[in-house]
Amino acid sequence: MADPDPEDVLLLASDAARLVLRCGAETYRAEETARAFCSSLGGAEAECYATPTGVVLSFFGPDGRSRSIVRRVRGRTMNLERIARIHSLTRDLYAGRADFRQASEGIDSIERLPGYPGAVTLAGAAAAAGFFTLLYGGSWSDALVAAPVGAILSRMTRTLSRQGISDFFTNIAGGAFAVLACLAAGLAGFAASPDRAVIGSIMLLVPGVAITNAIRDTIAGDLVAGVARGADAFISAAGISIGAGAAFGLWRLAGLGAA
Repeated sequence: MADPDPEDVLLLASDAARLVLRCGAETYRAEETARAFCSSLGGAEAECYATPTGVVLSFFGPDGRSRSIVRRVRGRTMNLERIARIHSLTRDLYAGRADFRQASEGIDSIERLPGYPGAVTLAGAAAAAGFFTLLYGGSWSDALVAAPVGAILSRMTRTLSRQGISDFFTNIAGGAFAVLACLAAGLAGFAASPDRAVIGSIMLLVPGVAITNAIRDTIAGDLVAGVARGADAFISAAGISIGAGAAFGLWRLAGLGAA
């Protein structure tokens, strides 16, 4: 097969890096992915600079000309399956088991991978909320309250995100809903310790991956990415706190019992 056009290689490599970032990977993984695609497909001296919100990539083509591109990353989620498939495709390129056409088709198919079925997502959210409640000292009755609250919370936050509402306001709404739902269940006698159920449910909103990646990027020397991810985690945590605190305050003002 003839050597691919350097412009097409540039677009493909930047798309791969952007997809890795959109799926929740660390910054260095996106940079390594972009460089691997470029060097495996004929590029030389590939350099990539990535942040959680963008990718800058450049390399020298076979004709000696330098090419560069800037790609914006809009929206981030967590999808480890896509990340694993991109890394598998990268290894195939390195080993010569894939060419440009196969890599392009692979990236396209990875980007179009469907998410988990709704029933699986709801079951996972319910199980996570219930077992977090038990982990933090709640009883089985508390866990059985937190499980459906967590499932509804998961669906609610997904719906708000798809409508274009920012994560900050989504977390405010999610935190308030979790508190009010668990306190109402406690008032009805379904939960012995509604506060433990609240903690278990809210754990679904906690930005654990963002915090971990912020520390990882900072330790690796990617200070801009580390600070950006840390700020993202802080804003998410602030939204949860605002929503939960407001709900607790409204509950007390309504005189419905101690929160």
